[in-house]
Amino acid sequence: MHRLIVLAVLLCVACGDKTDPPTHTPDAGPEGPATLIVHSDWWDFVAGLGDMQGITVLLGDGSRFRQPLGRDGIARFHDAAITGPQDITVVMVGDGKVWASTTLNVEGSEVWVRSGFALLGGGFQGSRQATLTGRVTNLSGRPAQVRVVGEGFSGIDNTEADGTFSVDVWSKTAGQVALFVTDNTDHSGQVSAVGLLRDIAVGEGRTVSGLVIPLDHPLDQRLPVEVTNLQPYGALTDVTATFTLGSEYLFTTSTTGATPIEVPAMARTPPFDTVAVHLSATAGSSERLSSGRVTAYAPLSAGGVTPLALPAPMTLTTPTPGTEAAPGSGARSGMALSWSADPSAHSVTMRLRPQQGEPELVWYVTAPATVGSFTPFTLPTEVSPQRELSEGRYFVQWSSRFLGMGRGYQDLYQEAPAVNGPDAWDTNAYGYSVLQD
Repeated sequence: MHRLIVLAVLLCVACGDKTDPPTHTPDAGPEGPATLIVHSDWWDFVAGLGDMQGITVLLGDGSRFRQPLGRDGIARFHDAAITGPQDITVVMVGDGKVWASTTLNVEGSEVWVRSGFALLGGGFQGSRQATLTGRVTNLSGRPAQVRVVGEGFSGIDNTEADGTFSVDVWSKTAGQVALFVTDNTDHSGQVSAVGLLRDIAVGEGRTVSGLVIPLDHPLDQRLPVEVTNLQPYGALTDVTATFTLGSEYLFTTSTTGATPIEVPAMARTPPFDTVAVHLSATAGSSERLSSGRVTAYAPLSAGGVTPLALPAPMTLTTPTPGTEAAPGSGARSGMALSWSADPSAHSVTMRLRPQQGEPELVWYVTAPATVGSFTPFTLPTEVSPQRELSEGRYFVQWSSRFLGMGRGYQDLYQEAPAVNGPDAWDTNAYGYSVLQD
C-alpha cells in the first residue's frame, strides 16, 4: 500500500503533458563570478502545476536573497554577504497551486538541489548497435528471457520453443555487453535457473550469430540472513538478494518468514564468479504511524550468516499524525515541523500536501537528521500568491535515509548524484493531520 501512495504522489507531479515554462523566464542571473550558484531540475517536473508563472530560489526566507530559476536550471547569486551553509527553498508557482521545497544547511558555492523525481525518467536508448542471435540450452519446458546487460545498453527478447533468440542491442555508443538469461518469462518472480554470456562486442549495427548460452546455474544455494532490531516494526516483510554485474542489475530473489531466513541464490562459479550480491530486508508498513516501513541493506558476508541490523524508526512529533479515518492535528500558525530519527541517519524529508483543493500550497522539507525541526515561513508577496499553509487536512509523509559508511548529507548536493552504499537504509511513513488555528 505504501508504494502505491508514494507512487501516486510522484505521478501527480510527473504525469500528463508537460507545460512549457513561460517564455519570459530568463536564464539565471548576470554573467561573471557568482558567490552562490544553485542548480535544480524542478523545471522538468512541473506538469502538475498547470500554467506556470515561474520558479524562484530563496535563501533563508527570501526577504533579502532570491533569484529566478532560469530555463537552464540555474540561479546565480552575487553578494559577498552570502557565506556559509544556506537554507534553500525552491518555489514553483502554477495555476492555483504552489510547491515549496526547502533544503536546509546546504554547503558550497555551487550546489545541486534536486527534485527527487528524476527516477521517473527514461527515454530513447540511442540507436541499434547490433543484433545478437543464438540459442539458449538446458531449457526445462518453458521459454527463457534473454536480456542485454551493460551500462548504457538495452535490449530484451524471449526464446522460441526450440531455444533460439534474436535480440537487438540499443545504445548511444559501441562497446561490450553481456547476455543474461532467466527461465522466468511469466513475470511470477519464480526464477529457478539463470545463465550468462559475457564480453560480446557490439557496434555499427553488426549481426553476431551462433551464440550459445547454457541455462546452467540453478538457484539451489541458500544465503542465510539474521535480521535484528525488528521489534519496532512489528513484522518482517521479506529478505531480498539483488545480483549485479558491475553496476548493472541482473535479478533478485526474495523470501518471507521468521528470521533467521534463507534467500535463494545460484553458485557463484564462472561466469557468475564476479557477480556481486547485495542483501536487503524490509519490515513494517508505511501506514504504521509509530514506525513506518524500513528497508535496510547489507553486503554479503564472506561466510556463514549475514547480519542485518534495522535502524530506529523516524518519528514525527509535530504536527501529530493520525490515520485517514482519525487524523492527528497541529496548530497552523507558528507550527514547527519536528522529528527524531536514528542517530546514523544522514537526511530526513517531510512532505505536507493539502487535501482540501485549490488554491493550495504544498511544502517539502529536506534536512540533516540532527536538525530536529523546521518552521514553514511566510513566502514573499513578490514570489507567491499563496504565502502560508492553509487550515485543513494534510497528507503528511516523513522519511529518513542513511547513504552508507563514508558518505554524508552534503554528498546529496554535489554535481554527481549521491549513490547509496551497500549498507544504506531508508525509512518511510505517512499519515494525516488537520492544521487549525
